[in-house]
Amino acid sequence: MKVTSKGQLTVPAEIRRDLGIDKDDYLYVTEAGDLILMKRIGVDPKEILNIFQRAAKDIGFTRKELDQAIQEIQQAKE
Repeated sequence: MKVTSKGQLTVPAEIRRDLGIDKDDYLYVTEAGDLILMKRIGVDPKEILNIFQRAAKDIGFTRKELDQAIQEIQQAKE
């Protein structure tokens, strides 16, 4: 695959077909050492964020506490 000037990739048709990746699907992308891993997910990532934000609000988790928890998770990955 080639990266465009905008950082976009085209996943080959055979891989999309084999994995059931269709137009408007979302992929979760992460790094593992010097590898890039992608996984098809069935939900818009913004919707996942909204679900977490509503759940945090329901249990009284403040935005500051949520940001701190996210930061701790990110630091643990390093």
